Amino acid sequence: MARRSSLLAVLGVVILGTWAKPAFPQATTTQAQLNGVVRDQSGGAVAKAAITLREVDTNSTYTTTSNTDGLYTFAIVPPGRYELTAEFSGFGKYTQTGIVLSVAQIATIDITLKVAQAGEKVVVTAETPVIEATRTEISQVIDTEQIKALPISGRLFTDFALLSPGVSVGHTSAQSPFTDPSVIRISFGGQRDLNNAVTVDGADNIMAANGSQRATPSQEAVSEFRVVNNGFGAEYGRALGGIVNIVTKSGTNELHGSVYDYLQNNATNARSILTLPGFNTLRQNQFGATLGGPIQKDKTFFFVNYEGQRRAQSPTYPGLLFAPVDSSVASLFPLGTTNFQAINLVKQDMGIPAENLSVLKTADNDNGFI
Repeated sequence: MARRSSLLAVLGVVILGTWAKPAFPQATTTQAQLNGVVRDQSGGAVAKAAITLREVDTNSTYTTTSNTDGLYTFAIVPPGRYELTAEFSGFGKYTQTGIVLSVAQIATIDITLKVAQAGEKVVVTAETPVIEATRTEISQVIDTEQIKALPISGRLFTDFALLSPGVSVGHTSAQSPFTDPSVIRISFGGQRDLNNAVTVDGADNIMAANGSQRATPSQEAVSEFRVVNNGFGAEYGRALGGIVNIVTKSGTNELHGSVYDYLQNNATNARSILTLPGFNTLRQNQFGATLGGPIQKDKTFFFVNYEGQRRAQSPTYPGLLFAPVDSSVASLFPLGTTNFQAINLVKQDMGIPAENLSVLKTADNDNGFI
């Protein structure tokens, strides 16, 4: 019986350890961290001060106390808007509002407590970003306001990464002789676009087979993301290029939602220089809705998003495909008068369907996020 109890105890430890492991990557890559020192007016450290951090939108609270050196830390907190308070016997209550913590941020806010007067309370409103004294990487956060305000064709929010220095478009349709999907791959500092790491809420979003990015959440479901050019820590791993670290939206204590529809067509868009005369059809409709709110106020929240796309477009090809076949080649191999005809003849000979300019290329999809 004792042996069985020991085995069950060991098994319980193993299971708990297994369940605990996934929390660490999320904490280090998507959560924020807040540190600081609590001092009095003379600069001396204040030990055992009660520190409370409250998330404004969900009313979630985190508490800690300063150590003998006055140091305090909140190691794992979600990105969001916060209020910080500090209290200690004999000192006035300290409150700082307007704190915004972003994805994977390591922030520092030092606190100075003043000797208490009758009913005195110190309130500080943050007007400048909190300091990240320990961060050595080159990175930039694209927040919710930028995602909403900046125009982007196709609503692939990862294209916002191009706002960061040293980031450029990687693979494009111009590099392929045939129609290619929309660009979602980017290059950091000239590195291959397959050398990057992309995470969504701490989960790997890269396909192991070829190193390219999986389908991304809708732009409406993204809260913010951090673009890390270089100098990133070991917690990201296996990336020779850069990092795109995405955090999705969450519900709050207030019910909120949206309904949207974005239209593009050849009647309103400028004609692409890649389209042939008479083959410039474009019909794109991106539509969807979001809803978020509380399930149990201050405790449990939900957020859902649906987005659909209906797209039909005339195929586009590099102009070289429609250039005349070289006369020396044409005399040896009767493959048609243009490179396009020659390629189709070769494809037919290999049993591959030929390219047809009259067939519209479609890209229809439905995406959901919870």
